[in-house]
Amino acid sequence: MTAAPTAVPIGLANRLLSALSPAERARLEPYLEPVDLAFRQTLVKAEAPIGHVFFLHDAVASAVTEFPDGEVVEVGVMGTEGCAGLALLFGNAACVTTTLVHVPGRASRMRAADFRREVVDRGGESFRLLLRYANAFNGMVAQIAACNASHTVEQRFARWLLLVHDRIHREHFPLTHEFAALLLGVRRAGVTEAANRLRIAGAIDYRAGDMRIRDRAALQQVACGCYGAVGRLLTESLAPAHLVTTPS
Repeated sequence: MTAAPTAVPIGLANRLLSALSPAERARLEPYLEPVDLAFRQTLVKAEAPIGHVFFLHDAVASAVTEFPDGEVVEVGVMGTEGCAGLALLFGNAACVTTTLVHVPGRASRMRAADFRREVVDRGGESFRLLLRYANAFNGMVAQIAACNASHTVEQRFARWLLLVHDRIHREHFPLTHEFAALLLGVRRAGVTEAANRLRIAGAIDYRAGDMRIRDRAALQQVACGCYGAVGRLLTESLAPAHLVTTPS
């Protein structure tokens, strides 16, 4: 068992953990370890044993699918509302996707063995909440897959920027066009063109690897409806677990 973590600053708490009852949070707290996450750090590697479940605070990570030629495409995004390593919920030792950090920050992590024993095997409040989140995350994966197949790079980039902005609560964050292109599964030139159009529209400012959100409303006008659909899925999943009743 790990030592109790140091206090997490107000405003940086993970929303899944915050949705638990005080008693359930207190029960899990001794198994949670605060960690700093670095840019492009791998939290979960596809097909490799999951070592920890990460509850993100102000970091943002992407679940990506890797192709045989080395290309990767984002299929899901997670931040303060979520966690990485969900395959453990369903009795799997490994995930089918890789999770990469693209905005560095803080998280609380739980060892896989502790997660299985204290969450999965016990069932109860935290298990039910995480099942709801997993269902919402699977819905996001389906929505993003449809988005990638149907919408323009500019729409997808605007949607992606809004999802990141929602999770970090600050106006700027590090981002290179190369990494954005990697996540969106497009050529770098496509991201550069989309970023230039968004900059001219006054929605963003970008220089030297630093992305700044200037006008959310302008971004929302460009983004496809997938942004709102994903937001609704995740909001519904985060109702406090101890207040959700099971139909009889």
